[in-house]
Amino acid sequence: MLKSKHVILLFLFLLLSFPLFPQQVFTIVTDSMGITGLDGLGHSIGWCDIDNDGDLDVAFSNQNDDSFWLFRNDGDHFTKITNSAGLGGLNAYRIIWAEVTGDTFTDLILRDWDGYQRVYRNNDGYFTLITSSLPGIVVAAADFNNDGATDLLSLSSSATYILYNDGSGNFTTRTIYPYSNSFTCAVCFDYDLDGKVDVYLGTYGGGANKLLKNVEADSFVDVTVEAGVVWDSATSGVTAGDYNNDGYPDLYLGNNSSPGCKLFRNNGDGTFTDVTNSAGVLGHDDTRTAEFVDYNNDGYLDIFVSNHDFYVYSNQMYRNNGDGTFTDVGSSLGLSGQFIGDYFGTAWGDFNNDGAIDLFAVGHIDKYVLYRNDNVPGNFLTVKLVGTQSNYNGIGAMLKLWSGFQTLTRFVIAGEGMHDFHSFPVEFGLDNTPLVDSLYIFWPSGIVQRLYSIPANQFITVVEGITGISEKLPDDFYLSCQSILVREYAVFETNIPLNLMVDRHIRIYNPAGELVKSIGMDGTSKRFYWDGKSENNSELPSGVYIYTINTKKGMFRNKLILVK
Repeated sequence: MLKSKHVILLFLFLLLSFPLFPQQVFTIVTDSMGITGLDGLGHSIGWCDIDNDGDLDVAFSNQNDDSFWLFRNDGDHFTKITNSAGLGGLNAYRIIWAEVTGDTFTDLILRDWDGYQRVYRNNDGYFTLITSSLPGIVVAAADFNNDGATDLLSLSSSATYILYNDGSGNFTTRTIYPYSNSFTCAVCFDYDLDGKVDVYLGTYGGGANKLLKNVEADSFVDVTVEAGVVWDSATSGVTAGDYNNDGYPDLYLGNNSSPGCKLFRNNGDGTFTDVTNSAGVLGHDDTRTAEFVDYNNDGYLDIFVSNHDFYVYSNQMYRNNGDGTFTDVGSSLGLSGQFIGDYFGTAWGDFNNDGAIDLFAVGHIDKYVLYRNDNVPGNFLTVKLVGTQSNYNGIGAMLKLWSGFQTLTRFVIAGEGMHDFHSFPVEFGLDNTPLVDSLYIFWPSGIVQRLYSIPANQFITVVEGITGISEKLPDDFYLSCQSILVREYAVFETNIPLNLMVDRHIRIYNPAGELVKSIGMDGTSKRFYWDGKSENNSELPSGVYIYTINTKKGMFRNKLILVK
């Protein structure tokens, strides 16, 4: 009997000492994946599928001003193709990927250490120079005027520019901020969800950060103060993402001087609140990179931070606890420790297509490190966008996913921080949910695509189209709002026969894409009213709303502006 007790106690000890499932960890696979023959200190990096074969390739550079490398992903290993791709003999201060020449291959935008801003056309894996005379340093890409062509954001010592693209790689320079605040990094995102990409600029020192609201073509307004994102400390990393799953993009800023980093929560009304301390993400005072990423596929965006003072701070991986707070788990994941870090450039992307997002980091101590994300517990859905009316990469698109009890919102952003470029495919962590109820894609063109009942743990490609959605009804039908600008109430008028309606409702969506009001159509009236209130009769805030009606001839949608 005593022996049996000892056996039971030993079993319990072993059960408690060893986990039932493998522990998640980031494994260094740089050499084993064939990424060798490198020298100098790592500097800038970016993932991109250059040949459209479904595998992420990678470009990166050193800080010695003398080397740039391009490695093609061949599935089980990487192959250095810098010279054969036509890119030999280059160096790179900043690497941006975006399709800017009007085909279906993503082009390379490279600023070298010699002061030349270059654009290379991608000809299915072989690159040709089309210009080396653009002004400033290109730090991000987006379609700022929603014309379907990807433009470039450029920073100089005297001004901030947008290089407007005509769709074929010819650029026209426009100044959007005529002052120099020593801006060195930026993130381009639609902070107020009005359909236009805005710009947040970070300084490395010598001035305050700026949030520039995109009002219309060539017109940006400084809204830093009223938005509540004033920050005059040296910003060396900036990232945007919806960490609290409320549908609005938040901001996290790395800082290379005291008093640490900043997390600004988006309030959904055009303002932000500083929640750094309550969230537990103050970080340290010598940050180099910062980004939102769902490393464990639980549906909540976490925050990764690297630091220059690696002897003291190394890196942080702030795990999102789902309640507005974070916990640093970098050490347990193998991402933090002695002689780990001092990364000047970081890029997140799923290089081995296993549904877990991986990290490639370049810097001063371990120089060039590919971390494979192993034993990730959660399910996933990865979405690649292909624009037709919008820009090819889908930059600026918003994706909303409903799964179980979660509603997730992700944004396609091209360029963050100072030397970071993450992959284009959008990775959704689904936790234990096996099925996505619905996925809505809000394209920069205004097209909304809807997908339903999508099984988890797969990769899908969505090509922008208008199937089932139309901006225009047949000529003999109409649905109109008396005025696009609504103050007290909206008046809708229609002559659509009831037998052509699918569900006999006018549906109204808020800027986050959420249904806020459904107006029944009983067939006895051609005029319908909306008082600007939600389904539960609460007042809705001012903003741009979408109204739709689903008919057997397609779905009609249009915008109205609610002003309170």
